[in-house]
Amino acid sequence: MYRKSSVSPLLAAMVLLIIAVFSVGCTELRSFPSEELADSASEQQQVTVYYITRRGNYLVPINASVPKNDNLHCSVVKKVLSGPQDPELKGALSSPFPPDVLLKYIYAKDGWVGVDLAGETIKTMDPELLQRALSCLMFTLAELPDMHVDSIEMLIDGASDNGMLLTHPIHINPIYDQHDDGFPVTVFFSYDDTCLVPVTIKLVPETTDVLKETLDRLVAGPRGIQYLSSVFPEGTRLLEYELNEGLINLNFSKEAVLLDRKGNISKEEQSPSIGSLALTLRQFSGIERFQILIEGKPLIYKSLKVPRNYLDLENIAKAQPEQG
Repeated sequence: MYRKSSVSPLLAAMVLLIIAVFSVGCTELRSFPSEELADSASEQQQVTVYYITRRGNYLVPINASVPKNDNLHCSVVKKVLSGPQDPELKGALSSPFPPDVLLKYIYAKDGWVGVDLAGETIKTMDPELLQRALSCLMFTLAELPDMHVDSIEMLIDGASDNGMLLTHPIHINPIYDQHDDGFPVTVFFSYDDTCLVPVTIKLVPETTDVLKETLDRLVAGPRGIQYLSSVFPEGTRLLEYELNEGLINLNFSKEAVLLDRKGNISKEEQSPSIGSLALTLRQFSGIERFQILIEGKPLIYKSLKVPRNYLDLENIAKAQPEQG
């Protein structure tokens, strides 16, 4: 859970006004939802698994619980195959594989992973969807501690000649409608006000400040990318940033709070705006912590740690200002 933090009186008043006006009917977006297994009798551990969105087939990382045992690889693959169990997540996300697919065997050595699956419908899957499904498995396995994945091969009932070999994707959910020779960066947008989706875009080749342009693209939103929306209200601008000894101060315009109809920057548990910033910043070396300001005044009077993996995101203190 996030801990309480304080803001300036002016910002607190603005946030209270926004909550009072827009609280009715707002859908809560959990910046990085996690789900627990129904079977809580056995000891559990947190892992990151990848599912796909029901619209658009975007890959999405979700933190989930699996039994803590020596068969961690099997547990996480089965988790991908079974899909999310949380009712809210089930409405937005699904397993990338058909429901009848079962895991028979998994073997990993020297960066190569062989996954033997069984199921009739997998034999007739669309090739593009099958590649996305394998990518979900690869990204999931790569998130495990001490796990190195260069390629993954799918076997069907032990037959490798009917399988598929996929090398590790360089980028996740690439959207390269223009600037194919530009610099690739990953930003996080909202899907159905339920979860954050990583999307890799390319900046114009002439970009001189990659960090500033990346943050500008994040704040501006998906710009026509289907089924995704921004976690910052329209009109928000990053006025400036200052990076010093690993700490980056991000100064946003007042619209980030005044026009925040969904309360994304001040959620009760997790802030989608803060989560998207944290995850976007982690791709830049040298940035260890960040602090958010609105028109030069701190939103919270402390800096937040940039997560180095998806599990770390849940340790970020929440950006919910104290009320009263």
